[in-house]
Amino acid sequence: MTSSASPVIVDIDLQAKGKHFGHIRVPHSTHESAYGFIAIPIAVVNGCSGPDVLLTAGNHGDEYEGQIALLKLMRSLLAQDVRGRVIIIPRLNQPAAAVGRRTSPLDEGNLNRLFPGDPMGSPTAQIAHFVDTVLLPMTQVSLDLHSGGSSLEYLPCVYATASPDTARQARLQAAVTAFGAPLVLMAQQEISSRSLMACARAHGHLHFATELGGAGTTTPATQAIADRGVLRLLAHLGVIDPVAPPPDATRMMRISGSSQYVYAPVRGLFEPAFALGDTVQVGQPAGCIHFPEEPERAPCELVFADSGMVVCRRVPSLVAPGDCVAHLAADF
Repeated sequence: MTSSASPVIVDIDLQAKGKHFGHIRVPHSTHESAYGFIAIPIAVVNGCSGPDVLLTAGNHGDEYEGQIALLKLMRSLLAQDVRGRVIIIPRLNQPAAAVGRRTSPLDEGNLNRLFPGDPMGSPTAQIAHFVDTVLLPMTQVSLDLHSGGSSLEYLPCVYATASPDTARQARLQAAVTAFGAPLVLMAQQEISSRSLMACARAHGHLHFATELGGAGTTTPATQAIADRGVLRLLAHLGVIDPVAPPPDATRMMRISGSSQYVYAPVRGLFEPAFALGDTVQVGQPAGCIHFPEEPERAPCELVFADSGMVVCRRVPSLVAPGDCVAHLAADF
């Protein structure tokens, strides 16, 4: 199976009944491997009639809860227990995931900013094109599991883009609530037109993503949210039998604009005046940036331009102009 005008192939039949493991093969000729390819692990679990679901993680290679959750699912999910078809890719940007980086070491490609891709472009652009032209057209529902990566830490949440269509929005809200993360961040518009989320929505998918922690690691709490959330979503869709519902109600929050972000304007060492999960007000100090090369210089003070809850914070203290140090969300 190949995408139109693309050299990328998958070495298993994604239509075949049963459970199958294989690889997406992205040709990549190097000095060490003249006829080589990038091998992206993939599994398909195809039972009886039902919805077609695409589950991905490792879109950014330094985000781990999703990768681990989908590796577990690949082993545990059985075709006889599935109504429909589940396509599972735990390391979508395999080159980035192999070295624990947000971007690919092959081309510095940020996969989640390269959709819908290019069949003759860089390896990362070819992966995006394959997803857009092969995997999204054969599925109707998709989930892309993210975390904050090495540079950010999130309160565990589901992330989605609101739909102006009332029926579609109701269906989306039911799905994100079923996943069972403590928070749902509902963006009022697409943050990036080049993301997998934007591409999936263009295909008419029921789609959402997650931000399940970060800081370049995973914890028992965030991993449990990922593991159970994937199963709850599949149960909500009718793909598997019902599972235990989430213990707590999901809090719905809104992302509406640039005022909810705080960025570093200068280079230095950032000292935050907040903690993850704090509720802050407009004008409240967000922290300051110290200048270690100019110890006599007064720190640069940062303030919040909006009110809300701090749902994301920068992990490294060293900052440069343009680095996001905090991200807010507001209640509906």
